[in-house]
Amino acid sequence: MNTNSRLSKLQQSLRLREWFFVWLKTLQAKGGYSDYWKFGTFESWSSENGEEGLLYNLFFEVNTAVMTAVDRGRELRSWASLLGLAMLGVTPGPNSLSIPDFLPIWREKLCTFFGQVVALEQAVEFISDGYFDGHEVLFSDAKAELVSSHERAQLLIAGYNCFAEENGAEPIDTDAIEAFEGRGVGKLLNQWYMFAKSKTLAGQGKVFEARDEVLAWLKANSRAAG
Repeated sequence: MNTNSRLSKLQQSLRLREWFFVWLKTLQAKGGYSDYWKFGTFESWSSENGEEGLLYNLFFEVNTAVMTAVDRGRELRSWASLLGLAMLGVTPGPNSLSIPDFLPIWREKLCTFFGQVVALEQAVEFISDGYFDGHEVLFSDAKAELVSSHERAQLLIAGYNCFAEENGAEPIDTDAIEAFEGRGVGKLLNQWYMFAKSKTLAGQGKVFEARDEVLAWLKANSRAAG
């Protein structure tokens, strides 16, 4: 392949990438993730290296993961809120301080909730910067839900820390959680990328390669868990 041919392919790839981001912004402007399934149509992004197809699948993988995680987080947040109300004596029942391990359970729920939100935020930011050239990767409603989850987690933790200070208990250090959860971001990124790449390969008819991507990810996670 001569220099002119390589340059031509590079220019074509850049044009396709630019057009993809135009499509992305147009799609996001039409509505949120929940609205997409009412007006959206399937797009086939075919290129020699499959880059646009990968971005397309990664875009939806990230948004779906965020909306699913936020939905699961509502249950965890509800438990943390109920525990907090019990600790503050707002709900009827026995003195919560007399119940063994009650305060540590409340603390654990809050740390888990906040940690999951932080990991999601950091992973989304990495995807945006690393794959989407800094463009917003979330639909408006997915972004709003993620921001709201962070704010609610901070509010619940502030309430816990006030109670902990008054009762000589260990407070929650949000900075420490953010630093710790950085290690969990890689797991989210690997999962999102694996699903996106597998779907892209399957869309290109490379079924066995798509299968191998999933199997390799499963094996890696199995070793990490062991």
